Amino acid sequence: MCSAVSILAARRYRCQAMGIDLNGASESCRAAVDHKTPLVAIVCSRVGHDPHRHRSLSQQIAASLEQARRDAATVLVADGTAIDPWLTHAAAVFQVPVIRVESSTGRDRQVIAIADRVDAAYVRQGGKVTELLRMRSRLQSGIVRVAIDGVANGSQRRDRQAVWELLDAGAVGRYLPAEEVGESERGDEAPLGVDRPSIAWSEFLVHCTRAAAGPWPGQTWAKYRDDLLFANPASAARDAIDALCRIVRGQRLVAGAVTSERTEPVVCFSAVELPRLLAGRAYRSHLHRWDYEPYGIAIKRDAASRLGVQPVIYGDRELRNELDLDQRFRFQSVGTTYDWTSEQEWRCGADMDLSRLGKSEVFIFVPDENSARRVGSCNPAMWPIVRLDQFPAAEKPV
Repeated sequence: MCSAVSILAARRYRCQAMGIDLNGASESCRAAVDHKTPLVAIVCSRVGHDPHRHRSLSQQIAASLEQARRDAATVLVADGTAIDPWLTHAAAVFQVPVIRVESSTGRDRQVIAIADRVDAAYVRQGGKVTELLRMRSRLQSGIVRVAIDGVANGSQRRDRQAVWELLDAGAVGRYLPAEEVGESERGDEAPLGVDRPSIAWSEFLVHCTRAAAGPWPGQTWAKYRDDLLFANPASAARDAIDALCRIVRGQRLVAGAVTSERTEPVVCFSAVELPRLLAGRAYRSHLHRWDYEPYGIAIKRDAASRLGVQPVIYGDRELRNELDLDQRFRFQSVGTTYDWTSEQEWRCGADMDLSRLGKSEVFIFVPDENSARRVGSCNPAMWPIVRLDQFPAAEKPV
C-alpha cells in the first residue's frame, strides 16, 4: 500500500504536470493536496435537462459513492460545477465525507489532478472536462473510469467518440447492470380499457402530458434526486407516458408554473379537437421538446368547468393589469412571433381532483396497444382508454 507521503507527493507531481501552480492556488486547493485519506472525484461534462441522463448520472454517482464508502475515501468536489448539487446531495445520503475546492477558473483542472481516482459519469466530445480527463489518463493509466452504459444507444456519435478516445488514452470503462422493467411494471397483462371508435372530439378539453426535465410538479429537487438514486426504473422515469401514468394512478393533475413568465400555478387544457391538435404539433427548439404529445387526459367541458377550469383571457400586458388578482392565472399574451390564441387554452388555477369525474366524463388517450397496456396497469378508476392507432386515417391524430 502506498504511504501517505507518497500519495501527497504523487498529487503534487500531477498538479505540476497539469499546469497547476500550488503556490498561487487557493487555500482549499492546497488543503485538498495535503488531505490524508484517499480522494475520489466524480465529474461530468454536462448535466443538461434530459431525465434519462439524470438517471444515468445518478446511478454512476451511487456506484462511485458505494465504493468510496467501502474504501474509506473522501469525495473531492469543486464549488459551482454542474455536478456539485447532485454529488453533494448524494454524498450526504450515502454518508461519504466531502471536501471542497472553492470556485475558480481552474477548479475542474485542480479536482481532476488532485484526486487519487476520477470517475467520469458523462463526457462529451470537445468538452473542457473531457480534455482534462485525457491529460490525467495519460499521466496514469487505469485511474480515470468513464461511464460506458448508454454509450451504445441514446448518446450522440460525437460523445461516443469521446469515450473511445479516453479509453485509448488510458482510461478504463465502467459498465453498470442494465435496468429492466419488470412484468408488473410493464402491465403486459393489464386490461386495455374501452375502445371508442367514434368520439365527439369537440365536447372535450385535452391535457397532453410531456416528459419532465427534472422534478414532477410539486416535487422537490432533493426528492427527485433520491428517486434517481434509489427508485426502480419505472418510478424514476420521466417520459410523457410516465407522466400520464402518474396522473392516472393518483387521479390528480398538479398545477405548475413552468412556462412563460407565469407565477401562478396552473393546469392547462386545449379546446382544439384532439385530431387537429396533434396533427399540427411542432417541435419547440427553444424548449427542447414537442408542444404536444399523443398521451394525455380528455375531460368533457362541462365537467372540467365544474372542477374550476376556465377559458384563457388573451390580450396585452395592459389587459393583464386590469384583471382581478384571482383571475390573472387565466391571462395569456396573444404573442408576437407566435399566435397563442390558436391553442384555445383553458386553465385551472389549482390542483385538480379527477376522482370526482364519472367514467363518461373523462378518457385517457395513448398512441398504441403497448401504451394502453402500460396505462391500464395503473388505472384504479377504470377510465376508458382510447388508442389513437385504432381510428380511421381521416380521423386519426398523427
